[in-house]
Amino acid sequence: MGNKKWFIFVMCSVLILFFNTNLWAVFSTGLPEDPNWYVDEEISKIVPVWNKGLMKCAPPIGGYNELVDKQKIITSWGYKARPMEEIKDLLPEPIYNIYTNPRWGTVRVNETSWEAAKPRGVIWEKFIAQSKRNTTEVYLDEKNWLRNYKYGIPFYELDEKDPKIAVKIIWNFLKRIQDNDRYCTMVAAYQDRRGRARMTSFVNKRLHCSNRNRADRHTKDGLYVNNPKNYDFIYVVPFLSPYNLRGTIPVYFRYNDSDKDDDFWIYIPSIRRIRRMSVAQHQDRMPGGADWTWDTTEGFEGNVQRFNWTYLGRKELLTPVLAHSHAYLNPTGFICGLDQYYQRRNCYVIKASYKRPINMTEMILYIDPDLYSSCYSIDRDLKGRDWIIQFISQGRDKNWFYNMYNDWAFDILTTHISAVQFAYCGGKGMVIDEFRMDELKKEYLSR
Repeated sequence: MGNKKWFIFVMCSVLILFFNTNLWAVFSTGLPEDPNWYVDEEISKIVPVWNKGLMKCAPPIGGYNELVDKQKIITSWGYKARPMEEIKDLLPEPIYNIYTNPRWGTVRVNETSWEAAKPRGVIWEKFIAQSKRNTTEVYLDEKNWLRNYKYGIPFYELDEKDPKIAVKIIWNFLKRIQDNDRYCTMVAAYQDRRGRARMTSFVNKRLHCSNRNRADRHTKDGLYVNNPKNYDFIYVVPFLSPYNLRGTIPVYFRYNDSDKDDDFWIYIPSIRRIRRMSVAQHQDRMPGGADWTWDTTEGFEGNVQRFNWTYLGRKELLTPVLAHSHAYLNPTGFICGLDQYYQRRNCYVIKASYKRPINMTEMILYIDPDLYSSCYSIDRDLKGRDWIIQFISQGRDKNWFYNMYNDWAFDILTTHISAVQFAYCGGKGMVIDEFRMDELKKEYLSR
């Protein structure tokens, strides 16, 4: 009788583990976990604002994508696994150097099969069908601006001999499959070479006015239906903590017009004033001491016209482009995304060179050939040295919409890092009026 009870207990435990996405993501490697790794709700033990109020730890609004979150691991490298040296040629050199330096903490790379978890489903098929139609409908004008575009990949078929292939790839990146809008709650941990750390919490709200892939009352043929100012996208980053930043609200507008520059406004609670920021500040770092500039969030956020574009070829890499949707934090290390899924991908490599460099000269982006996401970027300073190294893991909801759960940006020249954990990422059906400064000040209780 005792053996029967023991058997039932074991089987129930296996079923709970199998069907609980959170547990599966954490224990699916079958390898020991670093005791310093905190995952999802556990992060609240060391980050007071985590999993409270606006920072509530939650799955993407589309729900966990079980096909992505329960991938079968082929091989693992790093912590308690195979030596990282075996995959030296499958990672960008600066990423490999960070992963193999014990000073920055532990990390594990888990390879999974792209074919087993690649995108599929009704929304993906619609997205690809439109992408194929774009082959004969969408084009670049004399200023390399996208014309006659609604949604889907603008340039579905690429020719490596095309002199404009690099600029076409970056447009494909900017119009990769995403939800109509995105609401992310996040905590950023900033750490310097002496290990001194501080944290900020904030929200990233984004509205796309083209490339709208989900049917709703604000969308027709992939475009926002009432857009008199001809926005391409809008995003806002209200700060929640610490106190000296709380209520600071930067708002960024990009227009679907090659002759109209971006608009950039910020509410500063200490003076209770709204100030217009110069777009020349797009190479400056974001508030709070972050290691991202306004041009480099998510790998690349710049205006295509501010750059010269160069195609550097293809490179096979292990990239977390289909990663599980769970946040990681290691308070004794510097980086996050510590035990993620990676797939072997033959990435496009392009270079964005500033026409008017101020703080940076260029960025190197490694871009997936199907999803057109960039999991790594290398940003170079005015002397052409590798400066800020970025890692962007790509969670996916049930529609394969892009979600964010772990990013970091590492200033390797000054040894300063910004590691971000996302408590929630998903679409909320936002509208343009929600991005008015008066509405934002009410929502985020700015002083």
